[in-house]
Amino acid sequence: MRGVKMTTDGIRLVAPSGDPVEGAVRVAVASSGICGSDLHMASMGPSWAILGHEFSGRLDDGTSVAVLPVVHCGTCDRCRAGAEQQCRNALGAMYGVSLDGGLADAAWVDPVCAIPLPAGLDVDHANLVEPIAVALHGINRAGVVDGMRVAVLGAGPIGLCTIAAARHLGAEVDLEGHRPTRTAAGVRLGASPSVGADYDVVVDAAGTQSSLDRATELVRPGGTVCILGTYWSPVALGLEFQMKELTLLPSFTYGHHHGVQEFAEAARILQAVPDLPDVLLTHHFGLDEAAEAFRVAADRDEDPIKVVVHP
Repeated sequence: MRGVKMTTDGIRLVAPSGDPVEGAVRVAVASSGICGSDLHMASMGPSWAILGHEFSGRLDDGTSVAVLPVVHCGTCDRCRAGAEQQCRNALGAMYGVSLDGGLADAAWVDPVCAIPLPAGLDVDHANLVEPIAVALHGINRAGVVDGMRVAVLGAGPIGLCTIAAARHLGAEVDLEGHRPTRTAAGVRLGASPSVGADYDVVVDAAGTQSSLDRATELVRPGGTVCILGTYWSPVALGLEFQMKELTLLPSFTYGHHHGVQEFAEAARILQAVPDLPDVLLTHHFGLDEAAEAFRVAADRDEDPIKVVVHP
């Protein structure tokens, strides 16, 4: 097997880091997306594990699966409380971060992480289940329901997945993006490009000081700012945030909502929104082209939304 790592010589195909854990199942990878966090980790220098946490494939018995990329311990206080996304041991058990991930020919994963896909869902598109689940968890945390007004700031993959998930729940969604092609993608998924004011929920999917300030401006008094973008450096809250008595709601990965596993629900959303793969999956590469795939994913001039590697 071969997998993608950042090495001292850049992105390279290498052998897996170690032997499979006893009891793991083999997933023949069909598609693996490159996330912004993959680019960030690659910029930090050589990686210990094979990269890739957004991936799908087939088990040896032919079952098509999307891989939930975190092995929750199930024993810590947060797991026992039903908040496995807050698992105290998650960082050491994440595929593509601390465990070999899915930018590879095949990956060995814990059986509980191999989530069967709905019948008829194309496994080549199912790398999108993971980012949809991220978006779904955020809007579930924010209490988004049918009829709410939601604004999404940022039209990257998470922002666009947020539009699809919020529209699936019946919310009215407006999008503020800064690239015409991505704004058009959001419109195709059901968002309006005309942003108003006094939203029930504003989702910051950009992760910058300016986007947080803009979210504070757009949300109604007493409303909620949901954080789905990643702040790689500290940000500040201003007086307006306090005066409006806003709720700042961070969100991380996914868990269960009202007894429903959000990762599995994300697969059903992907099936229910057939435009999602055409809108999001803009660039495709083979595993041998991994270095070029990473270059394109990081190149704003190429204007990628989601770069996908297919072994």
